[in-house]
Amino acid sequence: MPAAEPVAPQNPAQLRRFLQESKSADPAAWESARKLVHRTRLEHTLARLVERIQHSTLPGTLRDGLVAGLNPASAEGIDQVRLKELTGLPPTKAIRALCVYFALAREEATSSGPAPHEVEAFVKQNVSPYDLLLHVEKPSLLDLGAGDLSFEEEFLDQYLPSLQHSGKALVLHAVDRLQPGSQLGGAYHADPERLRRFTHDAPDTLLFRFWGGADMMELSTHPHLLDQYTMVTCHAPATPTFAYEPTRLSPDTIHSHLTKTKGDYRTVRLRGEKALEVMHRGQALTFPHWKFVIYGPLALLDLAARRGALCILSGIDDEVFWEILAQLVEDSGMRPPDVVFTPETIPEIFGHVHQTLASLKIGERCNLSDVTPLRQTMPVSTTPRERNPIAYRFRFAEIRRGAVFPGMPAGSTARRFRHMSEEVPPWHLVLVPERVPEG
Repeated sequence: MPAAEPVAPQNPAQLRRFLQESKSADPAAWESARKLVHRTRLEHTLARLVERIQHSTLPGTLRDGLVAGLNPASAEGIDQVRLKELTGLPPTKAIRALCVYFALAREEATSSGPAPHEVEAFVKQNVSPYDLLLHVEKPSLLDLGAGDLSFEEEFLDQYLPSLQHSGKALVLHAVDRLQPGSQLGGAYHADPERLRRFTHDAPDTLLFRFWGGADMMELSTHPHLLDQYTMVTCHAPATPTFAYEPTRLSPDTIHSHLTKTKGDYRTVRLRGEKALEVMHRGQALTFPHWKFVIYGPLALLDLAARRGALCILSGIDDEVFWEILAQLVEDSGMRPPDVVFTPETIPEIFGHVHQTLASLKIGERCNLSDVTPLRQTMPVSTTPRERNPIAYRFRFAEIRRGAVFPGMPAGSTARRFRHMSEEVPPWHLVLVPERVPEG
């Protein structure tokens, strides 16, 4: 019996009520239960469910009725009429609800993924880190700052058929700060057609959800998200949100540099909506009101490491990249206080690291620890409002140069880089986090 069950139901009416209550109380488990009723896993699920019911404190008639209705011998052996009488649900939903009530679904949702050393070995041996999803039992991906969902489209086109063929259900979750319906943000809003297709036309093997108007630093308020995903991605981490580290740069320094490089800025109302107005080169530009809210790379790294067994940050512009890199390396000299990283200061501050990385050609990659030691313990960011802070580090950090790579899905922002004449080639990071051993 699940720990959350205070009293066993005594009759079918109570069972129906308890099933509905447990389903409503744990939507993540209800979603996870979809994987348990896939045709390749149904027989095993029924056997486990029957065993759990037989060892429960249900009254004999109710217990025996459920066992007889489930009949784990085969999918065809399910007694649909009996299950409907006892649970009030059609067979597939009845099995899912029972999996939630008897905690099988919660065990499915919270089971551990691949170990850090296994992830590192895989990434080193394979061209595309996304292929890891084909080699784990429960593939899942969380995309931070999903934008127009163009990455999701390419990703699903490339990987969903193989996952379906192997009988695996993919959990694909996406969040974005843009508020749906906002007049700001333009092409970066979630594409309605993609959203409809992924949400309503998705096969049973795709568990997709999108949250718009969601601050990635407030994910603890979204109970439907998994505690950990096989992979966390962030494509084109926002500038200036992640371009300045608040633990290294003072608010006055950040404000002064933003004003100098972007222009004077202020909060305004645009047809009733709060917005940020920036005077850039004599032109008034408007953005979402949070555009200049600074979190810094530590917050992004902390979030990615907490939620993902593998982290991919792609399409990183120069400004954000060097601020992230400064936090990944052990040498504190690469984190000078109150010194803004600019094309003029970066070569001097990063020295041989800059020389090595700047020499990478488009498409090349290198292991950062071959260039300079990685930080042994990452400072815990206070920005993500997550429960249970953990001490962590990155055991592996790979750097690639470029926005788009053969055999790897990419979003529309990455593909725009080739047309941005004022932008230097972007960067790509593949990170494997691990907890720092206690003591």
